[in-house]
Amino acid sequence: MKYLGIDYGTKRIGVAVSNKEGTLAFPHSILANTPNVIDEIHTIIQSESIDGIIVGDSLNTDGSPNQLGTDVEKFATHLTESTGCSVQFQDERFSSIAAQAHLYGKGNIANEHWTETNNAKKRDHHDAQAATIILQRFLDRQHLASS
Repeated sequence: MKYLGIDYGTKRIGVAVSNKEGTLAFPHSILANTPNVIDEIHTIIQSESIDGIIVGDSLNTDGSPNQLGTDVEKFATHLTESTGCSVQFQDERFSSIAAQAHLYGKGNIANEHWTETNNAKKRDHHDAQAATIILQRFLDRQHLASS
């Protein structure tokens, strides 16, 4: 199965896709969270032949619900109703920290090359990478469950 991973944010939505085997996740894009974002996601679902959607579930560090989590649930419901695709949730705690470590810690994007004017670009890379981490966690969990 091929999956779409989503890191929901009030301003931007990070998007990732898996390979058709559902074993590896890759960054796809960053979308502005505007009223037409569901249509944009639907276009990606069709063009990528997506079978299921994984949305990062926003929780506090202790696992309790938070306000963004409520927004995520509303978004996921709207996404299911609009696209007809099933949505599953994956705990997204610490995915942003992991994304930063991946992007900056491995030298993919060297910190010294970024200036204040590039902060938006840094956030964009971060959002897509966070979506990739969320999706990969789901894929790994699925693989372990089937082993």
